[in-house]
This record gives sequence, structure tokens and C-alpha cells, in this order.
Amino acid sequence: MDTNKFIQTSKKLFLMLFTVVSMVVLFSSNSFASKKTPIIIAHVSPTTGRFAVHSEADYRGVKMAIDEYNSKGGALGRDLLLVQQNPTSDTKKAAVVAKELIEKNKIGFMVGAVNSGVAASMSAVCQKYGVIFINTNSSSPSEAVEDAHRTKFVFDANGANYNKTLMKYALNKSKTKKVLLLTEDNEWGISNASATKQYLQSYNGKIVKEILVSQTLLDPTTLIREIKSVDADVVAVNISGNNQVKLFAAIDPKTFDTQSWVIGEADWEDLYLAPGNIRPLFGVNWSWNLDTKGTKEFVAKYRKIYKNTKLAYPGHVTYSAYQATKALIDAIIKTKTTHNHTIIKELEQYKSSAINRMQDSAAYMDPKSHHLQQSTYVATWRQNIKEPHKSIKILGHIAPQDSRYDKEDTTQLESFEETPHYTP
Repeated sequence: MDTNKFIQTSKKLFLMLFTVVSMVVLFSSNSFASKKTPIIIAHVSPTTGRFAVHSEADYRGVKMAIDEYNSKGGALGRDLLLVQQNPTSDTKKAAVVAKELIEKNKIGFMVGAVNSGVAASMSAVCQKYGVIFINTNSSSPSEAVEDAHRTKFVFDANGANYNKTLMKYALNKSKTKKVLLLTEDNEWGISNASATKQYLQSYNGKIVKEILVSQTLLDPTTLIREIKSVDADVVAVNISGNNQVKLFAAIDPKTFDTQSWVIGEADWEDLYLAPGNIRPLFGVNWSWNLDTKGTKEFVAKYRKIYKNTKLAYPGHVTYSAYQATKALIDAIIKTKTTHNHTIIKELEQYKSSAINRMQDSAAYMDPKSHHLQQSTYVATWRQNIKEPHKSIKILGHIAPQDSRYDKEDTTQLESFEETPHYTP
């Protein structure tokens, strides 16, 4: 081959190679560009300590919702990435965890809570950065009043909602109207007791004594002895988690024949895992055996995933987490943005039909308190050891307007001008 032909052939080969390489680079670049960064949702609930099982139930609800949307392409063409972090029950440590998730992990949104003190601590940090905090499950009334924030939305019913109706029911049957308060010595217990006292006054109840119960109730024997020494027709219980389990495991069931014991809320996790514990009267916002549209399908979907686990049936903690996460993602999709101010305004207008909520009434977000007003139910628990899930009995439904906590009218949220912009 002569020199000129060699040069011409070399040029052609070079051009062909350059074209192929360019196409590969262009293809790779376009593929990379089309793969948008995921939207990171951080689940924050204590995975250790007395609320560990509740946190697992909460996580399951969040994950079920996120998996549903990811199977349809995520949101805004972006995958939804769920990360989990244990804030513990230490409020100071929880604040540090929240800050690190925002600054180092660059999360988009925070969901969870379960522990009301943790929720208050972490949501205060989120407000400083403008990060939306979805409180899926913590039922302290203070979450929607003193500890409310522009960036926080509370999707669980609280003790005030339940006690408003339950206390009226109990006092209507009481002869003396004498009430003994059992109050857990933490933010959740004290806040719920405060709301209970307000209703007692309007229902002509008389508080004869209030007993503060330690968060670390080791042996309820002394407490039960003190309860027996008090002359009261009604016992208002604002004790949570395994403390509630320990207390009711030690009480003679005959006690409930002569006294009305009212538990503002009893968590499914505490009931299902200790089916021998009787609970005379309590409130929930959903139950697996409700005859409402969508409930059977949701239970079937849950059991397909978790039927061989310790919590083989879903309770209202899982339900609330599922519904709250769906509300957040729907707001992102509807507004076509992750900009916090835009999503906040959308969530403030949140309304959901009874069918979508699997409840008996439509639900709506209170724009003043950022607390979801929803159906609540009066329930009782009678032991069924062989089939624990059947121990719960729903006695009645309460519409949102009948259980709303009046003190939410006083809630003061930060203005939008005081809330930093944040677009993950």
C-alpha cells in the first residue's frame, strides 16, 4: 500500500472510531442525565426501647406506601428512597440526628415519630431548615398546639380527640362523677391529661386525685394499691406502651365491673402481642375489621408481606403511617415540585374521602393546627388467645366534628416568611 492510500485509509478508520466513541459517550451522558437523583424520605422513630415494636409497625406503613409509588415510577420521574434512622427516645439526641439527616444526608422529607417528645424535638429542627416533617404517629395533643410548626403535619388522632367522647360516655354512667387520673410522667401523658381535665370540667367531672406514673414502670403492684385506695367511679388512663401492658396484666378484671376505666388510646402493638390483657374502653382511628371500603384490600396487601411476622395483622399505627406517606407523595405529584412552601400549601388543603381513608367519614387537614381531623372509633378488647386479632371490638364511630380538640383554635404557626425555602 502506498503512503497516500495508507493515510486516507487511516483517516477513514479514525473518523469511524471517533463517531462510535462519540455515540457511546453521548448515549452514556443521556442515560446519566435521564437518571434523576432520588427523593430521600427519612423514617425516624425509636427502633430501640419501649416503642421499638410501634416503630416497626410505623415503618411498615411508610414502606408500603413508598413501594406502591415506586412500582409506578416514583414521583416526578424520581425514585423514592426510604432511609431509616434511630433517633432513640432521647430528645437531645433526636435533635442531633435530625440535623445530621438534613445537613449530611441531604434528605428531602422526614416522616415518623411515635414518641411525642422525639417528634417535638426533631420537628423543631426541621422548621429551622424548612424541611417538611410528617408526624405519622404520636398522639400528644401538644403536637397540634404548643409544638406545632408550619413545616409539620400531624396525621394521627390524639388523646384529646379520643377522650372528648370517651369521658362523656363514662361520666354519663357515673353516679358520683369522681375521677382518678393516671398520668404518665412525660410530654405525651401530661398533654393528654391536660386535655382530659378540660373535658371533665365541661362534663361536671370531679378530679379526686392525679397519680403521676414513671416512664419506667417496673412493678405496678404499688400503683395498683394506691389506685384501690382512691374513691372514684372513673379512672382516666393516660399511660402508653409497655407501661400500659404491665398495668393491665396485673389488674383483676372484676375491677371493671364496678369502675369505668377509660384509656384514651391503646396501640394495636400492645394489644395484639398481649391478648390476655383486657382493655375496657379506648379509642382508635382505624381497625383491621372495620366494615369500610378498602379495608379488606389493605389488610390483604399487608398480610401478603407480613403474615408470618410477629405483627401478622395491621393496626392503626401502620394504617396512619401508610395514609400520611401517601398524602405527602400525592402532594409532590400534584404540585409537580418538591418545593416546601408549595407542598405545605397543598397539604393545608388536604381532603380525603371516606373511601380513600378507609373510614366512615371524610377527613380534612386543619390549616390552622396542621392536624388531620378524621374519624375515630370507640373500642374494647376482650381476650381471644387463639385468634388475638379478633379480640378487638368496635363499638361505635365518632365523626371528625364531634372529636375535634377545641384548643387547636389557639395554635400559632410560623409564617411563610419565617419558614426557609427548601427544594430537595
